[in-house]
Amino acid sequence: MKTSLNSFELYLCFCVWTFSNIYSLYKLIKAQTDVLQREDLSSLRDLQPGWTFISRYKDVSDIEWSSWKYFFQTSWYYLIIQFMISEIIRKLFASWLKYWYIMSTVIFITMGMGLRQMIIISVQPVIYAFIINFGGNKFTIWLTSILLLLSYNSLKYKYFFWNFLDHDDMQDEEVYLILFSVAWIELRCISYCIDFIDKQSSWKKYSNLTFQDVINMFSYVLYLPLLYTGPIILYEEFEKSFNVIGGFRTKLRKFIWDMMFYLTYTICLDVAFHYIYFFAMQNNMELIRKLPSIALCGGGLWMGLQFHMKYVISYGTTSSFARLDNIEPPPTPRCIARVHVYSEMWRHFDVGLYKFLVKYIYKPGYNTISKYSSIPKTAHKLLASLATFTFIFMWHGTVWHILVWSFLNYVGITLEHLGKVVSTHEKYQWFKTSILKTDKMEARFIGLLCTPLLALSAISNFYLFAGSEIGNLFFECFSQPSMLNLILLGTTLYCCCQVSMALQNVPSRSVVKKC
Repeated sequence: MKTSLNSFELYLCFCVWTFSNIYSLYKLIKAQTDVLQREDLSSLRDLQPGWTFISRYKDVSDIEWSSWKYFFQTSWYYLIIQFMISEIIRKLFASWLKYWYIMSTVIFITMGMGLRQMIIISVQPVIYAFIINFGGNKFTIWLTSILLLLSYNSLKYKYFFWNFLDHDDMQDEEVYLILFSVAWIELRCISYCIDFIDKQSSWKKYSNLTFQDVINMFSYVLYLPLLYTGPIILYEEFEKSFNVIGGFRTKLRKFIWDMMFYLTYTICLDVAFHYIYFFAMQNNMELIRKLPSIALCGGGLWMGLQFHMKYVISYGTTSSFARLDNIEPPPTPRCIARVHVYSEMWRHFDVGLYKFLVKYIYKPGYNTISKYSSIPKTAHKLLASLATFTFIFMWHGTVWHILVWSFLNYVGITLEHLGKVVSTHEKYQWFKTSILKTDKMEARFIGLLCTPLLALSAISNFYLFAGSEIGNLFFECFSQPSMLNLILLGTTLYCCCQVSMALQNVPSRSVVKKC
């Protein structure tokens, strides 16, 4: 518990925050129904007939969600067969296991999608292997990574690239899965290469790649359960799995339980898509502009909740298969409804990506800046954060709304860090002792300070979830709010801050407790 508020005040904040969420979603559904009653639903291309027993249209606009479902529906049986064969090899011929990981992925891609797709997936690890085989250093790795990201972000919008990937009997979801895999493969290539270079440096021995090094790299980069949708697992974590002896029944019991849980989540999310059309309505922004402020807040909440559930399900299911192979994946994303500051969102939403960014970009960047610069320590951290968010922007896609999202996140992280610096200053300590006087008052004061930061965090994420038009619309609505809306929104976000601080040390359900 990070808050000093008494239980009654905390319970009151929890009730206000929970009621506000439910009420805003209710107003969204009601306002959406009123708006769409006067429209031809067939004009919204992302509304398609849903489940027959519900007899409603369904929002199918989220390509990530449909691609993940396609991958799981077409591969679950193959992943189970892969695990069964892996378990036999693990018991009888453990040294062959990495060969099987590579072979099973090659079979799955070439038989299911085609040779062209296998070529696209293999290009990056081949390039990186070539670089470190001929003595490439970290600078070369990062320069190559930047060039590959720029090339990928340019090519994925070109017709000839899509034409190369696509063919007559290939589903759109398969093409998107290949595009998603390229981004994840780059992270795994970077992780392996930098770890390889660090190992060579620690041994003070520089040699070419051996055949076993190539097998180590490709078994990690092409590991099938995590190939298309993540999450990212660092190479060192992947290697640990080969030294772990897991009980078969224990793993299987947890796997079945987890899959039942994620299946339930999947059904709930698909049902929700039959009733909430906020994403589909974005094809016609005039429909969105007709929504009242409270309904618009409900739309923002829905985008966050849908984004959270989507990644809990996609990361959770693939991680469950990885756990069968004794790989300990990162925890599933923490619910966005109980996170109030940027650092906590980055630390606890995509934990694997956070670990990657800290290990390979932030810490090395901070150490390098500290070594060659005499500027204040705070500036070191801010510059290292800037380098990190530059990579985040390039990895997610070099388009305008991603740039705005990345920039606002960096601004939020900067403000948060400056606030922490101020809190250690002697003048703040005097203010705390003489003015605030009690821990309860300080908790209330911190909640007030975090309230506008939470609003900025929400709006910045709307750029990621839905693009520039939606993000700009929310900025327009909240830049000049009425006094009533300002009070209602401020009170609601303040209550969220207090609930978030109280739950800060409560982990997500997938965190493994270690003895």
